[in-house]
Amino acid sequence: MYKLIFVDDEAIVRDGISSCIPWGQNNFELTGLFEHGLQALEYMKENSVDVVISDINMPRMDGLTLSREIEEKYPDVMVLLLTGYDEFEYAQEAIKSKVREFLLKPITADELSKVLKHLKEELDFFKERKSQLELMENKLEASFPLLKERFFYRMVSGKLDVQTLTRRKKYFGWNDYGMFYQISIISIPGNWNELDRITVSEYIKSGLREGDELLSNRTEDLVILLQGKERGSLNLRSRVLAKNVYTYVSKLEKDQISTGCGDIVDNLILLPESYRGAGNAVDYSRVLGLSQVLSIEDVRNREKISTEKYSELTKELSYQLKTGSRNLTVKALENIFEYLEKHLLSVIEVTFYFTRLHITFLNFIQEMELYFDDDDTSLYQPGNLESMDQAKLFFSKLLSLIEDRIEEHRNDAVRSRIEKAKNIIADKKGDSAFSLQEICNDVFLSVSQFSLLFKEGTGKTFIEYLTMCRVEEAKHLLKSTDYKSYEIADKIGFTDPRYFSIIFKKTTGMTPIEFRRSL
Repeated sequence: MYKLIFVDDEAIVRDGISSCIPWGQNNFELTGLFEHGLQALEYMKENSVDVVISDINMPRMDGLTLSREIEEKYPDVMVLLLTGYDEFEYAQEAIKSKVREFLLKPITADELSKVLKHLKEELDFFKERKSQLELMENKLEASFPLLKERFFYRMVSGKLDVQTLTRRKKYFGWNDYGMFYQISIISIPGNWNELDRITVSEYIKSGLREGDELLSNRTEDLVILLQGKERGSLNLRSRVLAKNVYTYVSKLEKDQISTGCGDIVDNLILLPESYRGAGNAVDYSRVLGLSQVLSIEDVRNREKISTEKYSELTKELSYQLKTGSRNLTVKALENIFEYLEKHLLSVIEVTFYFTRLHITFLNFIQEMELYFDDDDTSLYQPGNLESMDQAKLFFSKLLSLIEDRIEEHRNDAVRSRIEKAKNIIADKKGDSAFSLQEICNDVFLSVSQFSLLFKEGTGKTFIEYLTMCRVEEAKHLLKSTDYKSYEIADKIGFTDPRYFSIIFKKTTGMTPIEFRRSL
Protein backbone atom coordinates (compact mmCIF):
# COMPACT_ATOMS: atom_id res chain seq x y z
CA MET A 1 0.00 0.00 0.00
CA TYR A 2 1.00 3.59 -0.61
CA LYS A 3 1.28 5.88 2.40
CA LEU A 4 -0.82 9.08 2.42
CA ILE A 5 -1.17 12.01 4.82
CA PHE A 6 -3.96 14.62 4.95
CA VAL A 7 -3.41 18.26 5.97
CA ASP A 8 -6.32 20.63 6.82
CA ASP A 9 -6.86 23.15 9.62
CA GLU A 10 -10.54 22.16 10.06
CA ALA A 11 -10.99 19.21 12.40
CA ILE A 12 -14.39 18.32 10.90
CA VAL A 13 -12.82 18.00 7.45
CA ARG A 14 -9.98 15.86 8.78
CA ASP A 15 -12.39 13.59 10.63
CA GLY A 16 -14.66 13.29 7.61
CA ILE A 17 -11.84 12.46 5.23
CA SER A 18 -10.34 9.86 7.56
CA SER A 19 -13.66 8.07 8.23
CA CYS A 20 -15.53 8.31 4.92
CA ILE A 21 -12.89 7.15 2.47
CA PRO A 22 -12.20 3.40 2.10
CA TRP A 23 -8.44 3.91 2.01
CA GLY A 24 -7.52 0.24 2.04
CA GLN A 25 -9.79 -0.58 -0.91
CA ASN A 26 -7.94 2.07 -2.89
CA ASN A 27 -4.54 0.60 -1.89
CA PHE A 28 -3.69 3.55 0.32
CA GLU A 29 -2.89 3.76 4.02
CA LEU A 30 -3.80 7.01 5.78
CA THR A 31 -0.81 7.39 8.11
CA GLY A 32 -1.29 10.93 9.43
CA LEU A 33 -3.69 13.87 9.91
CA PHE A 34 -2.24 17.34 10.46
CA GLU A 35 -3.54 20.90 11.07
CA HIS A 36 -0.95 22.75 9.00
CA GLY A 37 2.10 22.29 6.78
CA LEU A 38 4.72 22.52 9.51
CA GLN A 39 3.27 19.48 11.26
CA ALA A 40 3.27 17.55 7.99
CA LEU A 41 6.90 18.41 7.21
CA GLU A 42 7.98 17.44 10.71
CA TYR A 43 6.29 14.05 10.25
CA MET A 44 7.91 13.53 6.84
CA LYS A 45 11.37 13.98 8.33
CA GLU A 46 11.04 10.62 10.07
CA ASN A 47 8.42 8.75 7.99
CA SER A 48 8.03 7.60 4.41
CA VAL A 49 5.15 9.26 2.51
CA ASP A 50 3.96 8.72 -1.08
CA VAL A 51 1.03 11.18 -1.33
CA VAL A 52 0.10 14.41 0.46
CA ILE A 53 -3.42 15.88 0.24
CA SER A 54 -3.46 19.39 1.65
CA ASP A 55 -5.78 22.36 2.00
CA ILE A 56 -4.43 25.66 0.65
CA ASN A 57 -5.56 28.17 3.28
CA MET A 58 -4.10 27.11 6.63
CA PRO A 59 -2.39 28.94 9.51
CA ARG A 60 1.40 28.86 10.04
CA MET A 61 2.11 27.19 6.68
CA ASP A 62 -0.35 27.11 3.76
CA GLY A 63 -0.67 24.40 1.16
CA LEU A 64 1.31 26.16 -1.58
CA THR A 65 4.27 26.74 0.73
CA LEU A 66 4.03 23.12 1.83
CA SER A 67 4.02 21.93 -1.79
CA ARG A 68 7.14 23.98 -2.55
CA GLU A 69 8.93 22.51 0.46
CA ILE A 70 7.95 18.99 -0.58
CA GLU A 71 9.10 19.57 -4.16
CA GLU A 72 12.48 20.70 -2.87
CA LYS A 73 13.01 18.07 -0.18
CA TYR A 74 10.89 15.10 -1.33
CA PRO A 75 10.57 15.32 -5.15
CA ASP A 76 9.12 11.81 -5.47
CA VAL A 77 6.09 12.63 -3.26
CA MET A 78 2.84 13.47 -5.09
CA VAL A 79 0.90 16.50 -3.80
CA LEU A 80 -2.85 17.20 -4.19
CA LEU A 81 -4.16 20.63 -3.17
CA LEU A 82 -7.68 20.92 -1.81
CA THR A 83 -9.56 24.22 -1.31
CA GLY A 84 -13.06 25.40 -0.52
CA TYR A 85 -12.99 28.31 -2.98
CA ASP A 86 -12.63 28.72 -6.71
CA GLU A 87 -9.06 29.88 -6.14
CA PHE A 88 -7.67 29.10 -9.55
CA GLU A 89 -5.35 32.08 -9.28
CA TYR A 90 -3.31 29.57 -7.27
CA ALA A 91 -3.15 27.16 -10.19
CA GLN A 92 -0.05 28.69 -11.77
CA GLU A 93 1.85 28.57 -8.47
CA ALA A 94 0.65 25.01 -7.92
CA ILE A 95 1.96 23.97 -11.34
CA LYS A 96 5.38 25.43 -10.50
CA SER A 97 5.47 23.24 -7.42
CA LYS A 98 4.51 20.21 -9.54
CA VAL A 99 1.22 19.70 -7.71
CA ARG A 100 -0.43 16.59 -9.13
CA GLU A 101 -4.12 17.64 -8.69
CA PHE A 102 -5.99 20.84 -7.76
CA LEU A 103 -9.31 19.84 -6.12
CA LEU A 104 -12.33 21.88 -5.03
CA LYS A 105 -14.19 21.36 -1.75
CA PRO A 106 -16.55 19.92 -1.00
CA ILE A 107 -15.39 16.72 -2.62
CA THR A 108 -17.40 13.54 -2.28
CA ALA A 109 -16.03 10.18 -1.24
CA ASP A 110 -16.65 8.82 -4.75
CA GLU A 111 -14.82 11.73 -6.36
CA LEU A 112 -11.83 11.34 -4.07
CA SER A 113 -11.82 7.57 -4.58
CA LYS A 114 -11.63 8.14 -8.35
CA VAL A 115 -8.71 10.51 -7.81
CA LEU A 116 -7.00 7.95 -5.60
CA LYS A 117 -7.53 5.22 -8.18
CA HIS A 118 -5.92 7.41 -10.81
CA LEU A 119 -3.10 8.26 -8.42
CA LYS A 120 -2.45 4.59 -7.71
CA GLU A 121 -2.15 3.86 -11.42
CA GLU A 122 0.37 6.68 -11.77
CA LEU A 123 2.31 5.51 -8.72
CA ASP A 124 2.35 1.94 -10.02
CA PHE A 125 3.58 3.15 -13.40
CA PHE A 126 6.35 5.29 -11.94
CA LYS A 127 7.37 2.54 -9.54
CA GLU A 128 7.62 -0.02 -12.34
CA ARG A 129 9.46 2.37 -14.63
CA LYS A 130 11.91 3.28 -11.88
CA SER A 131 12.50 -0.39 -11.15
CA GLN A 132 13.12 -1.17 -14.83
CA LEU A 133 15.49 1.77 -15.23
CA GLU A 134 17.43 0.75 -12.16
CA LEU A 135 17.61 -2.83 -13.43
CA MET A 136 18.86 -1.73 -16.84
CA GLU A 137 21.40 0.65 -15.33
CA ASN A 138 22.65 -2.02 -12.97
CA LYS A 139 23.03 -4.53 -15.78
CA LEU A 140 24.88 -2.04 -17.94
CA GLU A 141 27.07 -0.91 -15.09
CA ALA A 142 27.84 -4.49 -14.11
CA SER A 143 28.54 -5.78 -17.60
CA PHE A 144 30.75 -3.00 -18.95
CA PRO A 145 33.57 -3.37 -16.39
CA LEU A 146 33.39 -7.13 -16.82
CA LEU A 147 33.73 -6.85 -20.58
CA LYS A 148 36.53 -4.34 -20.22
CA GLU A 149 38.29 -6.54 -17.71
CA ARG A 150 37.96 -9.53 -20.05
CA PHE A 151 39.43 -7.51 -22.90
CA PHE A 152 42.30 -6.36 -20.71
CA TYR A 153 43.04 -9.87 -19.46
CA ARG A 154 43.09 -11.22 -22.99
CA MET A 155 45.43 -8.43 -24.02
CA VAL A 156 47.98 -8.99 -21.24
CA SER A 157 47.71 -12.74 -21.82
CA GLY A 158 48.75 -12.27 -25.45
CA LYS A 159 45.45 -13.57 -26.88
CA LEU A 160 44.61 -10.55 -29.05
CA ASP A 161 46.03 -9.79 -32.47
CA VAL A 162 46.82 -6.23 -33.52
CA GLN A 163 43.56 -5.65 -35.41
CA THR A 164 41.34 -6.95 -32.60
CA LEU A 165 43.33 -5.00 -30.04
CA THR A 166 42.94 -1.77 -32.01
CA ARG A 167 39.19 -2.28 -32.54
CA ARG A 168 38.35 -3.15 -28.95
CA LYS A 169 40.61 -0.47 -27.57
CA LYS A 170 38.50 2.09 -29.43
CA TYR A 171 35.23 0.54 -28.21
CA PHE A 172 36.27 0.81 -24.56
CA GLY A 173 37.51 4.36 -25.01
CA TRP A 174 41.13 3.48 -24.34
CA ASN A 175 43.34 6.29 -25.63
CA ASP A 176 46.72 4.95 -26.71
CA TYR A 177 49.07 7.90 -26.90
CA GLY A 178 52.28 6.55 -25.34
CA MET A 179 55.46 5.12 -26.72
CA PHE A 180 56.20 3.04 -23.63
CA TYR A 181 53.98 0.92 -21.39
CA GLN A 182 54.35 -0.66 -17.96
CA ILE A 183 52.19 -2.93 -15.85
CA SER A 184 52.07 -2.65 -12.05
CA ILE A 185 50.12 -5.09 -9.91
CA ILE A 186 48.78 -4.24 -6.46
CA SER A 187 47.80 -7.30 -4.45
CA ILE A 188 44.98 -6.64 -1.97
CA PRO A 189 44.93 -8.71 1.27
CA GLY A 190 42.13 -11.25 1.40
CA ASN A 191 40.63 -9.83 4.62
CA TRP A 192 39.72 -6.50 3.01
CA ASN A 193 36.04 -5.82 2.46
CA GLU A 194 34.64 -4.58 -0.82
CA LEU A 195 34.24 -1.01 0.40
CA ASP A 196 37.93 -0.77 1.31
CA ARG A 197 38.85 -2.17 -2.08
CA ILE A 198 36.67 0.38 -3.87
CA THR A 199 38.07 3.21 -1.75
CA VAL A 200 41.64 2.35 -2.69
CA SER A 201 40.67 1.88 -6.34
CA GLU A 202 39.17 5.36 -6.43
CA TYR A 203 42.30 6.78 -4.85
CA ILE A 204 44.47 5.11 -7.50
CA LYS A 205 42.24 6.45 -10.27
CA SER A 206 42.71 9.96 -8.93
CA GLY A 207 46.44 9.61 -9.58
CA LEU A 208 46.15 8.31 -13.14
CA ARG A 209 46.58 10.35 -16.29
CA GLU A 210 44.64 10.23 -19.51
CA GLY A 211 45.25 6.90 -21.20
CA ASP A 212 46.23 5.09 -17.98
CA GLU A 213 43.95 2.27 -16.86
CA LEU A 214 43.05 0.51 -13.62
CA LEU A 215 41.46 -2.94 -13.81
CA SER A 216 41.26 -6.21 -11.91
CA ASN A 217 42.63 -9.55 -13.00
CA ARG A 218 41.17 -12.97 -12.28
CA THR A 219 42.83 -13.15 -8.88
CA GLU A 220 41.25 -9.78 -7.98
CA ASP A 221 44.57 -7.97 -7.91
CA LEU A 222 44.49 -4.34 -9.02
CA VAL A 223 46.32 -3.98 -12.32
CA ILE A 224 47.61 -0.59 -13.43
CA LEU A 225 48.63 0.15 -17.01
CA LEU A 226 50.67 3.33 -17.33
CA GLN A 227 51.66 4.97 -20.59
CA GLY A 228 54.45 7.46 -21.24
CA LYS A 229 56.63 8.98 -23.88
CA GLU A 230 59.86 8.53 -21.89
CA ARG A 231 61.07 5.30 -20.32
CA GLY A 232 62.72 6.92 -17.28
CA SER A 233 59.81 9.16 -16.33
CA LEU A 234 57.36 6.28 -16.75
CA ASN A 235 59.32 4.06 -14.35
CA LEU A 236 59.54 6.90 -11.82
CA ARG A 237 55.81 7.63 -12.08
CA SER A 238 54.86 4.00 -11.43
CA ARG A 239 56.98 3.89 -8.28
CA VAL A 240 55.70 7.24 -6.98
CA LEU A 241 52.11 6.15 -7.56
CA ALA A 242 52.65 2.87 -5.72
CA LYS A 243 54.32 4.62 -2.77
CA ASN A 244 51.44 7.08 -2.55
CA VAL A 245 49.03 4.16 -2.43
CA TYR A 246 51.07 2.59 0.40
CA THR A 247 50.83 5.83 2.37
CA TYR A 248 47.09 6.07 1.76
CA VAL A 249 46.47 2.46 2.83
CA SER A 250 48.45 2.97 6.04
CA LYS A 251 46.00 5.75 6.99
CA LEU A 252 43.13 3.28 6.59
CA GLU A 253 44.77 1.05 9.23
CA LYS A 254 44.35 -2.02 7.03
CA ASP A 255 46.75 -4.87 6.27
CA GLN A 256 49.29 -3.59 3.78
CA ILE A 257 49.19 -4.20 0.07
CA SER A 258 51.96 -5.77 -2.03
CA THR A 259 53.12 -4.10 -5.22
CA GLY A 260 55.21 -5.25 -8.15
CA CYS A 261 56.24 -3.48 -11.36
CA GLY A 262 56.94 -5.24 -14.63
CA ASP A 263 59.37 -4.33 -17.38
CA ILE A 264 58.75 -1.27 -19.53
CA VAL A 265 57.84 -2.30 -23.10
CA ASP A 266 57.50 -0.26 -26.28
CA ASN A 267 54.56 -2.10 -27.82
CA LEU A 268 51.14 -3.14 -26.50
CA ILE A 269 51.69 -6.60 -27.96
CA LEU A 270 54.58 -6.99 -25.49
CA LEU A 271 52.42 -6.18 -22.45
CA PRO A 272 52.23 -9.87 -21.44
CA GLU A 273 55.96 -9.71 -20.62
CA SER A 274 55.44 -6.70 -18.36
CA TYR A 275 52.39 -8.35 -16.76
CA ARG A 276 54.26 -11.58 -15.95
CA GLY A 277 57.19 -9.63 -14.52
CA ALA A 278 54.90 -7.59 -12.29
CA GLY A 279 53.30 -10.80 -11.02
CA ASN A 280 56.69 -12.27 -10.08
CA ALA A 281 57.69 -9.05 -8.32
CA VAL A 282 54.43 -9.09 -6.32
CA ASP A 283 55.26 -12.57 -5.01
CA TYR A 284 58.52 -11.26 -3.55
CA SER A 285 56.80 -8.11 -2.29
CA ARG A 286 54.30 -10.22 -0.34
CA VAL A 287 57.19 -11.82 1.52
CA LEU A 288 58.72 -8.48 2.44
CA GLY A 289 55.42 -6.95 3.49
CA LEU A 290 57.11 -3.56 3.45
CA SER A 291 56.07 -0.13 2.24
CA GLN A 292 58.29 -0.36 -0.81
CA VAL A 293 57.80 -1.09 -4.47
CA LEU A 294 59.55 -4.01 -6.14
CA SER A 295 60.20 -4.30 -9.82
CA ILE A 296 61.12 -7.41 -11.72
CA GLU A 297 64.52 -5.76 -12.25
CA ASP A 298 65.01 -5.61 -8.46
CA VAL A 299 64.31 -9.33 -8.28
CA ARG A 300 66.84 -10.11 -10.99
CA ASN A 301 69.56 -8.07 -9.28
CA ARG A 302 68.90 -9.25 -5.73
CA GLU A 303 71.83 -9.82 -3.39
CA LYS A 304 71.98 -13.21 -1.74
CA ILE A 305 71.90 -13.41 2.03
CA SER A 306 74.99 -14.44 4.04
CA THR A 307 74.26 -17.33 6.38
CA GLU A 308 77.37 -16.41 8.41
CA LYS A 309 76.10 -12.89 9.00
CA TYR A 310 72.66 -14.19 9.90
CA SER A 311 74.23 -16.57 12.46
CA GLU A 312 76.11 -13.66 14.04
CA LEU A 313 72.89 -11.71 14.43
CA THR A 314 71.04 -14.62 16.07
CA LYS A 315 73.98 -15.16 18.46
CA GLU A 316 73.79 -11.49 19.44
CA LEU A 317 70.07 -11.94 20.13
CA SER A 318 70.81 -14.92 22.39
CA TYR A 319 73.44 -12.91 24.26
CA GLN A 320 71.13 -9.95 24.82
CA LEU A 321 68.34 -12.23 26.00
CA LYS A 322 70.65 -13.49 28.74
CA THR A 323 72.42 -10.29 29.76
CA GLY A 324 70.91 -7.22 28.12
CA SER A 325 68.04 -4.92 28.90
CA ARG A 326 64.69 -5.18 27.15
CA ASN A 327 65.62 -2.34 24.80
CA LEU A 328 68.86 -4.02 23.75
CA THR A 329 67.07 -7.30 23.13
CA VAL A 330 64.41 -5.59 21.01
CA LYS A 331 67.18 -3.87 19.07
CA ALA A 332 68.91 -7.20 18.42
CA LEU A 333 65.67 -8.61 16.99
CA GLU A 334 65.17 -5.50 14.87
CA ASN A 335 68.69 -5.91 13.47
CA ILE A 336 67.80 -9.40 12.27
CA PHE A 337 64.73 -8.17 10.41
CA GLU A 338 66.58 -5.18 9.00
CA TYR A 339 69.16 -7.55 7.56
CA LEU A 340 66.52 -9.85 6.08
CA GLU A 341 64.62 -6.93 4.59
CA LYS A 342 67.69 -5.79 2.69
CA HIS A 343 67.55 -9.00 0.68
CA LEU A 344 64.77 -10.26 -1.55
CA LEU A 345 63.77 -13.65 -0.22
CA SER A 346 61.59 -16.32 -1.71
CA VAL A 347 58.94 -18.05 0.38
CA ILE A 348 61.23 -21.07 0.85
CA GLU A 349 64.10 -18.87 2.05
CA VAL A 350 61.83 -16.98 4.41
CA THR A 351 60.56 -20.21 5.95
CA PHE A 352 64.14 -21.42 6.47
CA TYR A 353 65.43 -18.29 8.22
CA PHE A 354 62.33 -17.80 10.34
CA THR A 355 62.57 -21.41 11.51
CA ARG A 356 66.17 -20.83 12.61
CA LEU A 357 65.12 -17.72 14.50
CA HIS A 358 62.34 -19.60 16.23
CA ILE A 359 64.78 -22.31 17.32
CA THR A 360 66.98 -19.59 18.87
CA PHE A 361 64.08 -18.51 21.07
CA LEU A 362 63.08 -22.06 21.98
CA ASN A 363 66.63 -22.92 23.04
CA PHE A 364 66.71 -19.89 25.33
CA ILE A 365 63.32 -20.79 26.86
CA GLN A 366 64.56 -24.29 27.60
CA GLU A 367 67.90 -23.10 28.98
CA MET A 368 66.27 -20.56 31.32
CA GLU A 369 63.51 -23.01 32.31
CA LEU A 370 60.80 -20.48 31.57
CA TYR A 371 57.20 -21.62 31.88
CA PHE A 372 54.15 -20.19 30.11
CA ASP A 373 50.38 -20.33 30.54
CA ASP A 374 48.26 -22.55 28.32
CA ASP A 375 47.06 -19.45 26.44
CA ASP A 376 50.64 -18.76 25.36
CA THR A 377 51.45 -22.19 23.94
CA SER A 378 50.54 -21.03 20.41
CA LEU A 379 53.84 -19.16 20.41
CA TYR A 380 55.61 -22.51 20.28
CA GLN A 381 54.02 -23.14 16.87
CA PRO A 382 54.33 -20.10 14.61
CA GLY A 383 52.44 -21.65 11.68
CA ASN A 384 53.12 -20.43 8.16
CA LEU A 385 55.17 -17.26 8.44
CA GLU A 386 55.43 -16.22 4.81
CA SER A 387 55.82 -12.45 5.18
CA MET A 388 57.97 -10.08 7.20
CA ASP A 389 54.93 -8.47 8.81
CA GLN A 390 53.64 -11.82 10.06
CA ALA A 391 57.07 -12.77 11.39
CA LYS A 392 57.63 -9.41 13.09
CA LEU A 393 54.30 -9.67 14.86
CA PHE A 394 54.91 -13.26 15.97
CA PHE A 395 58.50 -12.85 17.17
CA SER A 396 57.79 -9.49 18.83
CA LYS A 397 55.01 -11.14 20.84
CA LEU A 398 57.28 -14.06 21.70
CA LEU A 399 60.10 -11.73 22.78
CA SER A 400 57.72 -9.63 24.86
CA LEU A 401 56.38 -12.74 26.55
CA ILE A 402 59.89 -14.00 27.33
CA GLU A 403 60.95 -10.61 28.69
CA ASP A 404 57.81 -10.51 30.86
CA ARG A 405 58.66 -13.90 32.32
CA ILE A 406 62.26 -12.83 33.00
CA GLU A 407 61.01 -9.64 34.65
CA GLU A 408 58.61 -11.67 36.80
CA HIS A 409 61.55 -13.77 38.01
CA ARG A 410 63.49 -10.63 38.83
CA ASN A 411 60.51 -9.04 40.57
CA ASP A 412 59.98 -12.17 42.63
CA ALA A 413 63.60 -11.95 43.77
CA VAL A 414 63.20 -8.26 44.63
CA ARG A 415 59.96 -8.89 46.53
CA SER A 416 61.67 -11.69 48.44
CA ARG A 417 64.49 -9.38 49.52
CA ILE A 418 62.07 -6.62 50.52
CA GLU A 419 60.05 -9.04 52.63
CA LYS A 420 63.26 -10.24 54.25
CA ALA A 421 64.19 -6.63 54.98
CA LYS A 422 60.78 -5.98 56.56
CA ASN A 423 61.20 -9.00 58.83
CA ILE A 424 64.67 -7.84 59.86
CA ILE A 425 63.32 -4.37 60.68
CA ALA A 426 60.49 -5.90 62.70
CA ASP A 427 63.00 -7.93 64.73
CA LYS A 428 65.60 -5.18 65.23
CA LYS A 429 63.48 -2.04 65.54
CA GLY A 430 64.18 -1.94 69.29
CA ASP A 431 67.92 -1.82 68.71
CA SER A 432 69.09 1.80 68.78
CA ALA A 433 72.28 0.81 66.96
CA PHE A 434 70.36 -0.78 64.06
CA SER A 435 71.44 0.91 60.80
CA LEU A 436 70.88 0.96 57.05
CA GLN A 437 74.29 -0.58 56.41
CA GLU A 438 73.47 -3.49 58.69
CA ILE A 439 70.31 -4.42 56.81
CA CYS A 440 72.10 -4.02 53.46
CA ASN A 441 74.67 -6.53 54.62
CA ASP A 442 71.89 -8.93 55.59
CA VAL A 443 70.17 -8.82 52.16
CA PHE A 444 73.43 -8.69 50.15
CA LEU A 445 72.79 -5.36 48.44
CA SER A 446 74.66 -2.08 48.32
CA VAL A 447 73.14 0.91 50.12
CA SER A 448 72.12 2.55 46.84
CA GLN A 449 70.60 -0.65 45.41
CA PHE A 450 68.70 -1.42 48.59
CA SER A 451 67.43 2.14 49.00
CA LEU A 452 66.07 2.19 45.44
CA LEU A 453 64.41 -1.24 45.62
CA PHE A 454 63.00 -0.67 49.12
CA LYS A 455 61.49 2.67 48.11
CA GLU A 456 59.90 1.11 45.01
CA GLY A 457 58.54 -1.83 47.01
CA THR A 458 57.18 -0.03 50.08
CA GLY A 459 56.80 3.57 48.99
CA LYS A 460 58.99 4.62 51.94
CA THR A 461 62.66 5.11 52.66
CA PHE A 462 64.41 2.86 55.17
CA ILE A 463 64.27 5.56 57.90
CA GLU A 464 60.60 6.30 57.18
CA TYR A 465 59.67 2.63 57.38
CA LEU A 466 61.74 2.04 60.55
CA THR A 467 60.18 5.09 62.21
CA MET A 468 56.70 3.88 61.26
CA CYS A 469 57.37 0.47 62.82
CA ARG A 470 58.75 2.04 66.01
CA VAL A 471 55.78 4.40 66.38
CA GLU A 472 53.32 1.53 65.84
CA GLU A 473 55.10 -0.47 68.54
CA ALA A 474 54.98 2.58 70.84
CA LYS A 475 51.23 2.90 70.32
CA HIS A 476 50.84 -0.77 71.18
CA LEU A 477 52.84 -0.38 74.40
CA LEU A 478 50.93 2.75 75.38
CA LYS A 479 47.68 0.83 75.02
CA SER A 480 48.68 -2.43 76.68
CA THR A 481 51.23 -1.47 79.39
CA ASP A 482 51.88 1.08 82.13
CA TYR A 483 55.40 1.84 80.90
CA LYS A 484 56.51 5.41 81.17
CA SER A 485 57.24 7.35 78.01
CA TYR A 486 61.00 7.20 78.51
CA GLU A 487 60.78 3.44 79.07
CA ILE A 488 58.86 2.93 75.85
CA ALA A 489 61.39 5.09 73.99
CA ASP A 490 64.19 2.87 75.18
CA LYS A 491 62.34 -0.33 74.20
CA ILE A 492 61.73 0.79 70.64
CA GLY A 493 65.25 2.04 69.90
CA PHE A 494 65.17 5.75 70.87
CA THR A 495 68.02 6.88 73.17
CA ASP A 496 66.51 10.34 73.68
CA PRO A 497 62.96 10.37 75.18
CA ARG A 498 62.41 13.96 74.06
CA TYR A 499 63.26 13.08 70.46
CA PHE A 500 60.88 10.12 70.75
CA SER A 501 58.05 12.45 71.85
CA ILE A 502 58.77 14.79 68.93
CA ILE A 503 58.70 11.95 66.39
CA PHE A 504 55.57 10.45 67.96
CA LYS A 505 53.67 13.73 67.81
CA LYS A 506 54.84 14.40 64.26
CA THR A 507 53.52 11.01 63.22
CA THR A 508 50.28 10.78 65.23
CA GLY A 509 49.47 14.43 65.96
CA MET A 510 49.63 13.78 69.72
CA THR A 511 52.31 13.37 72.38
CA PRO A 512 52.60 9.91 73.97
CA ILE A 513 50.81 11.20 77.11
CA GLU A 514 47.99 12.72 75.03
CA PHE A 515 47.66 9.51 73.06
CA ARG A 516 47.32 7.41 76.26
CA ARG A 517 44.70 9.82 77.67
CA SER A 518 42.67 9.55 74.47
CA LEU A 519 42.28 5.80 74.87
